[in-house]
Amino acid sequence: MAVTGGNRVQIDASDPLFLHPSDQPGQSLVAELFNGDDFENWRRSVMVALSAKQKLSIVDGSYKKPDANSPLLSHWQRCNDMVIS
Repeated sequence: MAVTGGNRVQIDASDPLFLHPSDQPGQSLVAELFNGDDFENWRRSVMVALSAKQKLSIVDGSYKKPDANSPLLSHWQRCNDMVIS
């Protein structure tokens, strides 16, 4: 859960917006890149990996992008960028 107080936002480790120090741009989620074969198994592996990192809700849209004036927007954008990378 994200908690805001004044100008500070604290992101709890169980919140999808939390980024662990080991999360890095370009980090592989699955062992093999998609090569055009067996999409369903590859997709399942990616979905499981995103779920384990609590980022699936960012990808599937169930964690909505915060409003432009929300103190959580920069955190959401950072997580979104991490997932895209």
